[in-house]
Amino acid sequence: MPTRRQMLFVMGNGFVLSGLSGSSASLATESSSGASFRVVADADDIELTPTNDRPVYVQTDADGFVSEFTLGDDGGVNTRAITRFEDIVQITNVSTDAVEGVYFSFDATSDSLSGETLDAIEAAMQATAADRTLESTGLSGDDLLAVSPNATVADGELEPGESVPFGLQVDLAPSSEPGHLEDLPPSDDYELTLRVHTVWPDG
Repeated sequence: MPTRRQMLFVMGNGFVLSGLSGSSASLATESSSGASFRVVADADDIELTPTNDRPVYVQTDADGFVSEFTLGDDGGVNTRAITRFEDIVQITNVSTDAVEGVYFSFDATSDSLSGETLDAIEAAMQATAADRTLESTGLSGDDLLAVSPNATVADGELEPGESVPFGLQVDLAPSSEPGHLEDLPPSDDYELTLRVHTVWPDG
């Protein structure tokens, strides 16, 4: 049976309001302001690096690994719109086994917001593969390796040394599924965590 591992990223203090720009937004009415999304835990078997040389909207640590996603001074996630950040990070398999699946999920927590609002925040967040939006519900969602158009993973596996890019989408178009938010709550009111789940061969 395959084994599962996960990498955690805490998008504290309003990642979704700023976090990643370079977006192609539609129906934009205004930009929100915010802080950043910072990597707080890592895994030994996958590495995350920027897709651009001189990182764009991504900060790296001294070793060149993604440590934070940042917006810059002139924009953010658009309200009442779908904002996409396509292929901004590379996931590289640095183990000796093939990765058999990569899935994403989001978890919002707060001391002040209702469960319904937290569910709506989570629903507004999705991972992307090129121009495709992934169902980001963990192992019950879309497998990046199965849906990515990247030739590296045409066989559905991420072999040792191979990389595949992913991006993120924030859906604040209130009439669209899966969420119905028009804007996000104040960034100090909640913390959002992105989980990158990987599936490996048993043993």
